[in-house]
Order: sequence, then C-alpha cells, then structure tokens
Amino acid sequence: MTEKESRAMPKIVIGGVANGKDVEEFYKILEEEGKEKKFDNYIIAYIDFLGIKEKMNNDSSFESLQILKFLLSGTQRTANYISDINSINEFDIKIFSDNVVIAQKVNEEKLSTQIISIINLVSSIQFCALLQFDFWLRGGITIGELYIDNSVVWGTGLVDAYNIENSLANYPRVILSNKVVKKYEECKRKELNLYVMIKKDFDGLWFVDFIIAAPNLKLIPAIFDILSENVVLYANASDRVKQKINWVINYFNSYFYKYKEYGEFVIPYI
Repeated sequence: MTEKESRAMPKIVIGGVANGKDVEEFYKILEEEGKEKKFDNYIIAYIDFLGIKEKMNNDSSFESLQILKFLLSGTQRTANYISDINSINEFDIKIFSDNVVIAQKVNEEKLSTQIISIINLVSSIQFCALLQFDFWLRGGITIGELYIDNSVVWGTGLVDAYNIENSLANYPRVILSNKVVKKYEECKRKELNLYVMIKKDFDGLWFVDFIIAAPNLKLIPAIFDILSENVVLYANASDRVKQKINWVINYFNSYFYKYKEYGEFVIPYI
C-alpha cells in the first residue's frame, strides 16, 4: 500500500459516539431527573399509505414519491389551517417511509374540538389521496401517552395507534379506539357531533367516514370511475387485495344509493 493510498483510507472510529466520561455524566443526570414522568397525553393518528412498497419497486417509483411528498406537504398546510381556525394546539406530524404519525397534545377544555379536528384532517387526507392519486390509507386513532420532539416519537400511545392500524383496520379505513369515543362522550362541551363524521362498520368498529370531506357531491362520478378501473385492474389480484377493494366499493356504493340524484352509480364487486 502506497503512502497516498494510506492517506485515502477511511478513518474508523472505535467505541461509539460517546466517550466514557460522557456516558457517566448522562447516567448521573438520568438518576437525578429521569425518574420524573415526562410523557403527555396526546391524540394520535397512525396512518399507513397502502401499496407504497409495490410503488417503490415499479417503473413509476419516482413519480409515486413526488405524489407522496405532495400529499404530505398538503397535510401540513391543512393541519395548520385546522388548528388556527379552531384555536387548538398545533399538530405534530412525523413521516417515515409510507407511514405518518399525527399527534396533538390534549387540552381537556377543548378535547371534543381536538377529536373532531384530527378526524377532519384524516378524512381530508383520505379523500384527496384516493380521488386525486388513487392512494389508499389505513390507520388508527387513539389517545395515550407520548413523547415527541424533532427526532423522536415514543410512548404507549404510539404503540396503541400502530396496533389499531396493523391488527384491526384490515381494510382501507381509519379506526377510532374505544378510548377516543369514550373521551368524547365524557366531554362537557361538544360544539360538533362526532357521529356525523364516523361510521360503525359491520364488525362493530368505528371508522372515519371520509366521504364527508368531499367538497362537492358532484365528485361522485369521478370516484365511480376510479373504483370501476380498480375492478378491472385487480381482477386477478390476490384474495387479500380483492377484500380491500371490495370493502371500499361497498362503502362508496352505500353513498351512491343515498345520492341517486347524481346518477345511478353502482360498482360491481371483484
């Protein structure tokens, strides 16, 4: 090895990112202050954009990435607007890969407004993602303990929201935990009716009724076209994929029947 090659070799750090003195000082601080409870109660939504892994692997991967970034930037703008008009705490939004965490520190005096606001935000994301880009969402909303800053999201509330999304949602829907519904019922002040914005599904679970975010019911024909295309596109898909699509079709068909003045729209199941 020449001297020039030796100088070009990468330098290897042995022992990690902190020296022994720093670690010792850290444990002293942890012993003195770390025993105090540092978690706060938050309303938490954990959202998964379905099919993102497949989109990463296909030829339009970069286009899908830009769509996702566009949706997430719109989410932040909408979140800021909702918090401003309702005079509530700002939303903390964290993004990692195809998952989004939306959290808001609980204010007991405005809790019913906060619950309505996070459902409003999630429903807007769901509707726009589907109508404009054929992106489908699944998720869970709960209330629990959380620590969140610029680099870390941590707490039992996050675990609860994730478990709802991963184990209960099953279809392209965002499920509310019983804790959220109970907390709403306990609120003394209820400016808006939660049950206008959520719907009980066949399995007894409450989910965000995201079609209410539609700015105009005349958009129903556009939704009909998107879902009709999916019926053809996924005709040979796995049973698991077909179950998800059929759930969405059933959900929208219930509205198509309700608003017949906009035309006869009934989508066949796969």
